[in-house]
Amino acid sequence: MQQASCNVNWTGKKVLGLHTGSINVANGFIEFKDNTVSGGEIQIDMTSITITDIEDSKTHDEFLAHLTNDDFFAVDKFRTSKLVITNATQIELNKYKISGILTIKDISHPVTFFSTIEIFTDFLHSLGEIVIDRTLYNIRYGSGKFIDNLGDKLIYDDFVLQFKLVGKL
Repeated sequence: MQQASCNVNWTGKKVLGLHTGSINVANGFIEFKDNTVSGGEIQIDMTSITITDIEDSKTHDEFLAHLTNDDFFAVDKFRTSKLVITNATQIELNKYKISGILTIKDISHPVTFFSTIEIFTDFLHSLGEIVIDRTLYNIRYGSGKFIDNLGDKLIYDDFVLQFKLVGKL
């Protein structure tokens, strides 16, 4: 599959609300063998991270700088993240349980998530959601696991990536 169109949106939650944004897929592919997913790799361009829920430009810019610095994703040092698909099991028509290795900040951990994958003529469509524990990737800012007495400044450890991938076969 060659990438044709991709949308990846993120959501991070804290005690007093949440923030949302998007991030671009740099490139990727999904492999098929015997009409089922057999592997693949998706690379994410960490320099493309955006915030969609903050309208005030000063607050937006400060938060974006915060996300891209060492407190979170250290984008100047780690420009890409990637998901390598190692296994996929079809659990029902067009629905797969996908396992892989997610690498963020050059730290890799196994992940498992569900995705719908459908083929229409010459195009593959995939929708899914991955829940990621940011502390596994040394992103500890505002985490109750590592900092006591955060009160309403606590940032939940899990963030969510929702994706829609369309690729040409």
